[in-house]
Amino acid sequence: MQTTPIDVIDYDANGYDYREYWSGRDYELWAEQRVLRRLVPKLGRPAWFADFGGAFGRNAGHYLPRAAHAVIMDYSATNLRNAGERHAAEVAAGRLHLVRADLYRIPFRDFAFDAGMVVRVLHHLSDVDRGLTEMSRTVGSRWLVDVPIKHHVLGLARGLRCGQLREVRSPDPVAMGVEEQFWNFRLGAVRERLGDLGWRTSLGASVNNFRQWEKVAPRANRLARPFVHGMEVVAQTWGKGWWGPSQFVVARRHDPAQPAYDRPGGHTADLPPELAGLARRVVCPVCMTRLNWTLETATCIRCDHTYHRHRAFWDFVPPL
Repeated sequence: MQTTPIDVIDYDANGYDYREYWSGRDYELWAEQRVLRRLVPKLGRPAWFADFGGAFGRNAGHYLPRAAHAVIMDYSATNLRNAGERHAAEVAAGRLHLVRADLYRIPFRDFAFDAGMVVRVLHHLSDVDRGLTEMSRTVGSRWLVDVPIKHHVLGLARGLRCGQLREVRSPDPVAMGVEEQFWNFRLGAVRERLGDLGWRTSLGASVNNFRQWEKVAPRANRLARPFVHGMEVVAQTWGKGWWGPSQFVVARRHDPAQPAYDRPGGHTADLPPELAGLARRVVCPVCMTRLNWTLETATCIRCDHTYHRHRAFWDFVPPL
């Protein structure tokens, strides 16, 4: 396992609250929710589900009714506190666990989850191969991957206009933005990487196919919304693989793995049931060794790192 640190975008800097991002983005929210209602059922009814970079639990309503247990992983403590408030009942019941984690060093055993999803996250990964490898090893059967692509319709038009068509069509990621870098990818390159990791992929949907329309015609929103929504419905199917900036991919492992992590006893025997199931799946993100648990701490038996519980969430980001 690679342990070299990689810079991670800190969503907690300057008091930022990711919930604010969604103000005025009704179309994008609607488009994604429509796709998730259709694609999450393709992941089955997992015993354990992972929402990588799940933020404040925006999408939890799609998998909580289907999964016996779920984990939201995010680097932002603010996001996790907000998720704890938003889904307080599920957290209290032990059905939903909130874990602060670096997706390059995930504190879970191989195949800890039956299924998972990663939505609006890959564009933060400067080393997408490493991020995909680390997430992939923890999922045993199926997951849903949202790929931000650079070669969508507007991207190709922009590349043609700016003389950058070769860069847009190449397999290498490109960085967008000024203050923060957001990475866009060649869809085929991401699917090839998933294939190397043992996954069979299929195109699920093209999403946010007309995401600029609310900015272009803000005064026409109410009148134009039914028409744009109708076009989005068509494009989500017709535009798979090429039209929209977000391409959802359904990945199925060639050889599904179902390790027996739910057997009681061992180092989790004294923990309450709502915590014991999580503890059996978690390892030290630094050395991948099991932990000794209390109700408030988890300490590595090899490297002595201690990780703490902060009310609703556990913090498994290794100390600097």
